[in-house]
Amino acid sequence: MSRHLDLDIKARSVAWKTEGVCSTKAGNLLGNTRKNRYKDVVPYDETRVVLSLLQEEGHGDYINANFIRGTDGSQAYIATQGPLPHTLLDFWRLVWEFGVKVILMACQETENGRRKCERYWAQEQEPLQAGPFCITLTKETALNADITLRTLKVTFQKESRCVHQLQYMSWPDHGVPSSSDHILTMVKEARCLQGLGSGPLCVHCSAGCGRTGVLCAVDYVRQLLLTQTIPPNFSLFEVVLEMRKQRPAAVQTEEQYRFLYHTVAQLFSRTLQNTSPHYQNLKENCAPICKEAFSFRTSSALPATSRPPGGVLRSISVPGTPTLPMADTYAVVQKRGAPAGTGPGTRAPNSTDTPIYSQVAPRAQRPVAHTEDAQGTPALSRVPADQNPSGPDAYEEVTDGAQSGGLGFNLRIGRPKGPRDPPAEWTRV
Repeated sequence: MSRHLDLDIKARSVAWKTEGVCSTKAGNLLGNTRKNRYKDVVPYDETRVVLSLLQEEGHGDYINANFIRGTDGSQAYIATQGPLPHTLLDFWRLVWEFGVKVILMACQETENGRRKCERYWAQEQEPLQAGPFCITLTKETALNADITLRTLKVTFQKESRCVHQLQYMSWPDHGVPSSSDHILTMVKEARCLQGLGSGPLCVHCSAGCGRTGVLCAVDYVRQLLLTQTIPPNFSLFEVVLEMRKQRPAAVQTEEQYRFLYHTVAQLFSRTLQNTSPHYQNLKENCAPICKEAFSFRTSSALPATSRPPGGVLRSISVPGTPTLPMADTYAVVQKRGAPAGTGPGTRAPNSTDTPIYSQVAPRAQRPVAHTEDAQGTPALSRVPADQNPSGPDAYEEVTDGAQSGGLGFNLRIGRPKGPRDPPAEWTRV
């Protein structure tokens, strides 16, 4: 499943370039090619970050970086490559001009014996000078075994700002972390450090595409959950595809796509558990999955979508416990109206003596009872008829008429089908 989706994403990305939908003219200009760490990762013109700070001093407007839109349509992320020795100044121009408060770094300076990113931050007792920018290290702490947090003081033209950097220390190039936990910790910490600031998150690895895309996508979905704006037709496939229109090769490999899929599933599971104690843990079964690879509905009231063949269904279970096979006759809770003369805060006398359960059976297997209430009105006449019955066993009704103590209304209940399909509230991921 993931492999087919990965190939589909790549095929569409190639088509965009071939058809001129995503051009890369600026990055391929003779004076700018030396600023690209990798010749096959060149920023799209439509979303590239254009620098204006210090242009009057002869510095160009080019940096290998793209804006990626957030959940509200704003420029929420700057996806960029790890700086080269001769682009350190451009990197800090970007950070300063666009008010970046938090930098997420998903690589190391050196990986597998190759230089992947130039150190652009200061070390203890060792300030870093990048043109007119002076960077000093205020604090460095290890959040956990994988993540290092650095607090930097950046000074430019007598003005100083605080910039935080979160570095994931053990994320292999073209690979994935061993667990989603620390990735979720990283994006959560980034948002805590960002606060209510309007500046974008600056996210980079070595090329600024694969690992960078995963971090942007995880934070993007997390923001959808926090703002409760998950659309009914949400698809992780479409999220990645849209990000790839803004930054080349965002989420670069099949393995990274799989990791993103499981990380987002874990994020949904945690969010649901924290939202309501009725939600259950993430589960898996062997039913098919839709081609989008991830679909989520936030409300059981939303329409269920069809389930195309192929793949594996992963479901997040929602309120309710498994229903056991039931006989033709069983019990249903009765909802009572308040007795006359009682107010909202008044308890009905002898309420505990009145049964709240009633025996019910399939409509086809019982005679229609025309019972009367205390006023002599037929009780069944107050229950609206089913306008679209699907059969004689489509629903069951209370069989024993009005209860003492005042019966508000009777409930129609769809007959259980025995071992059933997954509930409609389960969502396909």
